[in-house]
Amino acid sequence: MDRIWAIAINTFREAVRDRVLYGLLGGAVAVLLFTLVLAALSLDQQARLVHDLGLASISLFGVITAVFLGSSLLYKEIERKTLYVILPKPIRRHEFLIGKYLGITLTGAVFIALMGALQLWLSALQAGAPLPWLVSAPVALAALLGVGFARVRDRTSLLLPWSLVALAVGAVVAARAAVPLTPILGALALDLGEVAVVAAVALVFSSFSTPFLTGLLTFGVWIVGRSAESMATMQSRALPATLRSVLHGMARVVPNFSLFVPPRRALEGAVEGFGGPVEYVTHALTYGALYAALLVLFACVVFRRRDFA
Repeated sequence: MDRIWAIAINTFREAVRDRVLYGLLGGAVAVLLFTLVLAALSLDQQARLVHDLGLASISLFGVITAVFLGSSLLYKEIERKTLYVILPKPIRRHEFLIGKYLGITLTGAVFIALMGALQLWLSALQAGAPLPWLVSAPVALAALLGVGFARVRDRTSLLLPWSLVALAVGAVVAARAAVPLTPILGALALDLGEVAVVAAVALVFSSFSTPFLTGLLTFGVWIVGRSAESMATMQSRALPATLRSVLHGMARVVPNFSLFVPPRRALEGAVEGFGGPVEYVTHALTYGALYAALLVLFACVVFRRRDFA
């Protein structure tokens, strides 16, 4: 387990130093801030627009981050030939691959926590939170991060705890403005589950393919998975019976990503067959964890059989 965790930490360090990741983070921040502009142009739907568009953008950018990291990090190890130095050491191939996956998922968790903190702050701003709270929260977080950077040699080790603190502070500020926290926190947890499954899908393709093809195939699986429930219940007679059967079969095989983007009411009240929001999120995350575990296991089998000679 120590070897797996060491690989995960190194993967996390490599990921957070990638400039492309900062570009994705900047794009996500820009979209979240732009929701305030769109909210100002709407009529009596400002809070709903900030909530829905903000969470949708976090989900989209989280998936893009998982696809990018999942399709590139393993390939870089092979391309730079660092993998040839690692594998002869007392570490098994499946340990290396699992460590890579955990590092990618950890990076996705930090990304979602930071974007979630900003989403909560924007929701509080839209709801009219007290100005001292809105100003003091980001200032205190920036000061905390600065002190940490000054005292810690490995700055990347601060990002995970600091992102969680930022999320907690954002929740406190939003609660002061009477912003409903359950739908936002539940959606963020579901985003993390979706990122974990997408990263596992990308890792499967990355274990035997190139980054471009891996990204293309992973996005294809994600798009199909977002339509899984529609395909499973499709009864249109305009389509041939054979095509309907194929769609129903695909819906049973691909990961059901639509489970991670439920209607807003599913995170506000009871859902038929699932119970309340906590039960729904628990069910979705359990499904995601099991599916991701199966995908990582399959990726380990493929990677173990791969010849690097």
